[in-house]
Amino acid sequence: MTRRLATNWLTWARGNDKLILGALEKQGSILVEATSLLIDLLSNFEKSLSENKEKLKDLEVKGDSITHELFTTLSQTFVTPLDREDLSGLTSTIDQVLDYVDGTADRFVLFKIKKPMPYMLDLAKILHLCSQEIHDVLIKFQTTKKNGKFIEHCNTIKKHEREADHLYRKAIAELFETNDAVQILKNYEIYQNLESSIDRCMDVADIVEDIVLKYG
Repeated sequence: MTRRLATNWLTWARGNDKLILGALEKQGSILVEATSLLIDLLSNFEKSLSENKEKLKDLEVKGDSITHELFTTLSQTFVTPLDREDLSGLTSTIDQVLDYVDGTADRFVLFKIKKPMPYMLDLAKILHLCSQEIHDVLIKFQTTKKNGKFIEHCNTIKKHEREADHLYRKAIAELFETNDAVQILKNYEIYQNLESSIDRCMDVADIVEDIVLKYG
């Protein structure tokens, strides 16, 4: 990162800057779409599981492709709009969230779940809210220099993550009060997947905060 970019941190230069930031925004858009599909899957479980699982797999593949292309672009770009480690951290962590979303849908099929547990939909809704905040941040990377706007989104993600932690603990406590050990193990893993996906959203917020501190 050059001093010129550090001084004027969101006045983007030329070259591959628009390509890199546009790819990140697209990755965020895919994440929003995926979490919306997860909500639909859980809301209309019997009718939509198979269809939405395939759609989620397609989105996960698209996300992987964007991540790969971004790493290739970064390796071939001398001056990047942000530090390479920040850009690679953002794309990798967002990709992890998408992987968890896809993995959640996979587990419903692999574990032959007949009906999702009640708190799973609540956690999916929180995940969707986090994904919207992430997407908004990635859009603003291309359009604004106001650092406070980024911090607002990060704080909102952290607020959602705290809500998710509370729901997760409550869900696990109620799950362990049931008697079917096999179903407990299956649903516990799905809950873990959902909780981990929201944790990764907070990791994205942490990276964004680091960027603001570096160039703010």
